[in-house]
Amino acid sequence: MSGKVEAGASGGAETASAEEGAAEVVFPPLSRDRRVQGWIVSNAVSQTGDVAWYIGLAWSAAQVTTPAGAGLVMGIGALPKALTLLYGGALADRIDARRTMIVANLGRILVLSLAAAFIGMWGVSLPLLLVVAVVFGAVDAIYGPAAGTLPRRMVQRDDLVKLAAGNQLANRLAVFVGAPLGGLVVAHGGLASVMVVDAVSFAVIAVGLVAVVKPRLPQPPASGASVLTDLREGFGYLRRSVSARTLVIAFFGLNLCVGPVLAVGLVQRTHSAGWGAGSLGLFQACSGVAAAVGALLAMRWKPRNLARTGLLVLILQAAGCAAIGYVPRGGVFAAMATIGFTAGLASAQLSAAFQQTIDPAYLGRTSSITSLSDEALMPVAMTTFGFLISLTSIGIACLAIGAVFALLMVWSAARLNAAG
Repeated sequence: MSGKVEAGASGGAETASAEEGAAEVVFPPLSRDRRVQGWIVSNAVSQTGDVAWYIGLAWSAAQVTTPAGAGLVMGIGALPKALTLLYGGALADRIDARRTMIVANLGRILVLSLAAAFIGMWGVSLPLLLVVAVVFGAVDAIYGPAAGTLPRRMVQRDDLVKLAAGNQLANRLAVFVGAPLGGLVVAHGGLASVMVVDAVSFAVIAVGLVAVVKPRLPQPPASGASVLTDLREGFGYLRRSVSARTLVIAFFGLNLCVGPVLAVGLVQRTHSAGWGAGSLGLFQACSGVAAAVGALLAMRWKPRNLARTGLLVLILQAAGCAAIGYVPRGGVFAAMATIGFTAGLASAQLSAAFQQTIDPAYLGRTSSITSLSDEALMPVAMTTFGFLISLTSIGIACLAIGAVFALLMVWSAARLNAAG
């Protein structure tokens, strides 16, 4: 994919203007780019706090309610987040993204601080956890799409893969640190302490946005008369642009195929084979280490066509998903290593291709639409996959979803190649 987007006349003019602006800006090497380094570090700190927060929330919910209630606490935040995401995307394209992210971070800090104060006075309760999950999810949906517009405005096109790979590495490290940190903090200080840790992480990224992370390129203004008009124009853009629409469809398929296999299929296979919970943790750790290796390779490998290469690499990931249902324990390690490695490599390539392909004026809206697969459709995909296992077997379900995944990646790569 050449990076050209088949947008309307105004979209093409905005893209050309952005490229002209990029030519006039001096971009330092990433190794000396303090703005980019600050962005990666602050994101990692925030991710560490998020992982710790979700560990603390899950543990606290398990202590104060039934398993069904705990599931409700962990899942209820997805609904307001999904409903708010499209609005957040339109807002990100309409208002300065950096300012939006700062305000959203302050909102997340306020929610967590108030909740910690309530816990200090009245203790942890199911109603409080539900309210916090709902409000926090809605505020979080304002932040995400705005963050999705920043890479294109901070670095030159050739550095987008390295930036995405750097974020991948930082986020993997954050998960390794955040999970045990969350368990340690909630065990010794309770949920309020975890909330404070997460609030501090948001404060770090807010300070970073104010003092260090400053975009080098201007943000193209949205052309609609209202947020609702901007939303309609965002979907209209996807109808006009074959490349943008194909990438969004591919991302939907990636999320909805891999997520159920790892969250449901792997757990069921490990349980049915009698390998124990320890093996499940080792499988996940193997995937995480391999993903870091894949991200490192992405920093050095520069294929001519990022999008097509990334999509074709994911065919190997589809094979790994299919194998989980059949291979012995050692084979599952190999399958998880394949899934992790291809995730680290292809995610960096496809994230950069997404930034290069989408018209800058529509980045926020397109990012929010892509995120809907995780927030709104993932619960449906998980449930459907579970039913498929019940009706057939773990092996058949994994094979079926792996085949669908592979076919979708081949179709997407061919469609992008035809679009030029």
